[in-house]
Amino acid sequence: MVDKKFVCSFGILLTGLLFGGIVHSVQAQSLDWSGWSLAVSNDSIGEGRDRWQSSSVQLGLLFTGPHIDVGSTHVGQSIEVRFGSDILTPESLDRVNLQDRRYVSTLAFGLHSHSSWSGADMRLGADLVVIGPQTGVYSFQQDLHKILGFTRPQLEEFQIDDAIFLDFSGEVASAYPVGSTRMRPFIEAKSGTETLFRLGADVAWGIALDDRAMRATVTGQRVPFEFTEEEGINFSVGGDVAWVDESAYLPKNLGYELNNPRMRVRAGVRHVNTLWDTFYGIVWLNEEFRAQHEGQFVGTFQFKFRF
Repeated sequence: MVDKKFVCSFGILLTGLLFGGIVHSVQAQSLDWSGWSLAVSNDSIGEGRDRWQSSSVQLGLLFTGPHIDVGSTHVGQSIEVRFGSDILTPESLDRVNLQDRRYVSTLAFGLHSHSSWSGADMRLGADLVVIGPQTGVYSFQQDLHKILGFTRPQLEEFQIDDAIFLDFSGEVASAYPVGSTRMRPFIEAKSGTETLFRLGADVAWGIALDDRAMRATVTGQRVPFEFTEEEGINFSVGGDVAWVDESAYLPKNLGYELNNPRMRVRAGVRHVNTLWDTFYGIVWLNEEFRAQHEGQFVGTFQFKFRF
């Protein structure tokens, strides 16, 4: 059995090397700050409950080389530094159901390159993902729920064990004008904490159809990086299906049977004026494993002030 202290130390070392590489890339290519995206996803702002895909926070910081045409960037010319944390829970936080999913918390640190080629937008990235009690997220959620008067998790013995993964992921998409709308089909693949292949599309109309965006990993919502100069409203709808082969969150050796395909159907609205740029979207997720008796709705939110 691998010693946990060794695993944690190795993970810290990898994290240091990862961020060292980020700093070197930014300095070597003279990349400039280009924007940020903060996707806060929670089922409490979706269906008002606290279960399964319970909470996710994903922050992307975008750096792009000066005088670069966004439509013709090469790999390494537009870099996103990404941080994230997820909380996945069983349906009940204070009662163990052996048929339900186990509690798992994650912290992730990643580097993603955004580029384009022959009219296609591409993202390639790697994330160091730390999971289990070692993240400290479980204790944080207990304390936070106590302060807010919510149900405190009582699942100490019903958690996924400590582990560290290196996720690799990529997405290829193309945008096509269809009347006054913009259709954006995409394919995505991922290996690490989960091994999956995904097909989907998003349709948007209104302002800022060409703005760059970060896709929230849980909901699939595309949350913009930059402040747009346009004022008004942008509407979006989308959906995708994924085929999942392995999941560290629902391991087969614990008896979980993955539900395939995994589906997401979403809608969102972005409102921009002289004071703020805000986005809210809602997504329906179908069952991720056979014992999950129904799907759920999860909301995604971002709010930016203009300074």
